[in-house]
Amino acid sequence: MKPLLYSVLPRPAHPTRDGLAIRNFHMLAALEREFRVRAAALRAPESGSGEYPAGVEVEEIPQARKIVRQASALASSALSGAAYPARIYRSRALSSQLSRWFDREKPAWVVAHSYHVAPAALETGAPAWVDFHNVDSEIWRRMGERSAGPLGAFLRWQAPRVDRLERDILRRAAGASCVSERDARALSSDAGAVPLVVSNGVDLNRYVFRPEPSSEEMVFFVGDLTWPPNVEGIRWFCSDVWPILSRLRASSRVEVLGRGEGSLRGLARHGPPGVSFLGEGADTRPLWSRAAVAIVPLLAAGGTRLKILEAAACGVPVVATPVGAEGLDFTAGREIELASGAPEFAAAVARLLAEPVARRSQAAAARRRVEGQYGWEEIGRAFAGELRLRTVGA
Repeated sequence: MKPLLYSVLPRPAHPTRDGLAIRNFHMLAALEREFRVRAAALRAPESGSGEYPAGVEVEEIPQARKIVRQASALASSALSGAAYPARIYRSRALSSQLSRWFDREKPAWVVAHSYHVAPAALETGAPAWVDFHNVDSEIWRRMGERSAGPLGAFLRWQAPRVDRLERDILRRAAGASCVSERDARALSSDAGAVPLVVSNGVDLNRYVFRPEPSSEEMVFFVGDLTWPPNVEGIRWFCSDVWPILSRLRASSRVEVLGRGEGSLRGLARHGPPGVSFLGEGADTRPLWSRAAVAIVPLLAAGGTRLKILEAAACGVPVVATPVGAEGLDFTAGREIELASGAPEFAAAVARLLAEPVARRSQAAAARRRVEGQYGWEEIGRAFAGELRLRTVGA
């Protein structure tokens, strides 16, 4: 019989919804091949139910609405000195569910599929593995440096607390993973063992390569618009990049897909002509099939961008900021275009729109990269196999 493993998720898994949900879906699928997997996923009213791999037993645990949890977490952080991210995902119902499971059967591992729910996994006393989707302390620090007013003060106030939380989790966990060598170096600087690198990936069967460039001049962004770096990046693109790009390529237009566009409500309603906000979509493939160029205009981020991997798998060339492409082994100028300032970013997109041959060449090179390095099946198999090797008594 396969060893038992409990998975703890900060929100429901899903194969297409957003980066964390996608990663967790494929991690669960890989773990199920080596373990009996029982998953507990927090579910807020605004998040919707998840989709899970066959064979995974799932209990979704209701949470209060995010705005309620944010207010409670802010007050708790101010009074206790704890990091805000840990407080916003604290759940007595989750801890109670794990306790009931432990009373029935002790697992070989408890895997926290995000550091946000690592405290609940560590409290069980079982060997805990923590998967870091990002180095959040770096994101908070970077955004704090860029933000003014109350938001900037809040981010700068919390960044050291998030850093301490990450390092405390690393010291207490039996094992940890992250998405890139860069993140591994950042997390292991003074916290002991180096985390295992488990790259983000893409489903190479689901996202089929399109050999010919799109005939439309559609510029496409997909991302979770509740995540502040995505919000900041889209605001920058619309205010600084799009006015230049729309002059260079008058026939171009932009489509933005992602849940939580409420944070950009004003921009979505009264934004610049030529930019459309589509809301949340379950399946990105119809949009990838029409997209001429994908953009990743992030100014502050961490981890790696699954949207780049999806674009590469589908044959859509990518223009990204250096920060947006961090952590991925794509060769600039051949597999991806990198640009920092708004004029350079607009020029890079316009150049690809004007040159179908260049788009075809970059798309083919990027597809070769993801086939050789970023397929979820191989990434997941290696991770699950490593965890099985580390299982006591397996």
